Amino acid sequence: MRSAVYFIIIFFTLAAVGCARLDGVPEGTYTTDNFYKTEADAVSAVNAVYSGLTSSYLYNQFMEVIQSQGTDDCEWGFGRNTSNTDKTALDKFNFDAGTNLFYQFWSTSYQVINRANAAVENIGAMTAVGTEKKKRMQGEARFVRGLMYFNLVRLFGGVPLLLQPTTSLDNLAIKRSSAEEIYAQIIADFRFGEENLPETYDAVNAGRATSGAAMAMLVKTYLTRKEYTKAVEEARKVMALGRYSLWPSYQDVFLIANENKTESIFEVQFLSGSGNIPSSYAGFYRPSFDKRPGFGGNGDNPVTKNHYDAYTEGDLRKDVNVIKYSYTTDPKAPATIKNPYYVAKFKDPAALNVNDGGNNYYIVRYADVLLMFAEALYMSSPGSAEALEAFNQVRRRAYGLPLNAPSARDLAGGLSAAAFQDSVLKERRLEFAFEGQRRFDLLRTGKLKQAMNAQDPTITVRESDTLFPIPSQEMDTNPLLEQNLGY
Repeated sequence: MRSAVYFIIIFFTLAAVGCARLDGVPEGTYTTDNFYKTEADAVSAVNAVYSGLTSSYLYNQFMEVIQSQGTDDCEWGFGRNTSNTDKTALDKFNFDAGTNLFYQFWSTSYQVINRANAAVENIGAMTAVGTEKKKRMQGEARFVRGLMYFNLVRLFGGVPLLLQPTTSLDNLAIKRSSAEEIYAQIIADFRFGEENLPETYDAVNAGRATSGAAMAMLVKTYLTRKEYTKAVEEARKVMALGRYSLWPSYQDVFLIANENKTESIFEVQFLSGSGNIPSSYAGFYRPSFDKRPGFGGNGDNPVTKNHYDAYTEGDLRKDVNVIKYSYTTDPKAPATIKNPYYVAKFKDPAALNVNDGGNNYYIVRYADVLLMFAEALYMSSPGSAEALEAFNQVRRRAYGLPLNAPSARDLAGGLSAAAFQDSVLKERRLEFAFEGQRRFDLLRTGKLKQAMNAQDPTITVRESDTLFPIPSQEMDTNPLLEQNLGY
């Protein structure tokens, strides 16, 4: 889903705000009655759903801020500029319902949900698209909708459940549905995708949601809910497809040339250059004093010493994930910065400026499925050799070893279920560093407070901090909402 589809995304976005189309519809008059006429219209509607994921308030920055800055992996301070009050509040667990970051994340998520709802409803009523293709496109929209609700329920708990597009300003006050109701809809959306999406696409449409992506997200959903038997069942389906495998080298996973291949199951698509939708991560992570290739970065989400020290000798992921700058070599880190560690994972040597980059953002990849399978299987069948082997394939790759041959780096058997889960949690921290996984993993395992205390015992994490507050802007406009406890 590269250049051709990006044109469609941009076209649909412009059309929605009032540009004339070639068929002569007047500017500013696009409605469901005159837009959903052709198959191309349906494709544009679905592409607009995907394009919402590229917002800086979702996967082009804020999701990563929430997952890393608000955990033990990244931190502000220690000689760095902390003028961004929202990120500092998240970092120090001083956030409240007025923290604007939450409102932007919440509102943008619902904008994407509304696009998905519109696509599902209107494509379903079209006569110009065949039944099989309609279900495929509805499956794509429902996959993204399920992803949005999955994020919201894990971060905020029960939220308003909207399944029809908003078409007026009437009756917008809606109660929160329970977390169970949200999860039921998430599972239904991913299940629909599993049953109606193709296993693969042609090169032009690479990056669209597939049946394998829906299965992988079901694994993640069931694991979050501790429904281990169901998670194992879905993971086996993904593995049985035979379409995914680990890259031999960890570094290969993050090369722009390798996007949407081999290990990739679903990525948010970015494309550098003028007129496209670029990723901001290459410049977002690199500090301002590092002006390669010609411009400095923002230095966001600086890495903790706690994370840097978590790698053992020989773990090749360390240098891919983290760069340690020196006070004495070029580029020089200011001596005022106590821990000069920054994210190294997303790089684009061809980036034009600090906001440009072609790095896609992983939502789920095959290593994730292997580790989720290992955890779910071991938790339901402690001592499972099959679970250990799935875990050890990921670990062997980290040390540059053959994937399928036993090694001295392997995790030994005989662990309790709790000890094995702790091992998986650490492995996931290193394998998926700065890929939007850490907070969700800590919440799922109940280790958020423990991890933060180990990283910085001066930070107070309350029990209520396992859920974010409902944004005050939403509370003010929707009188039916109830705030989470503690806020």
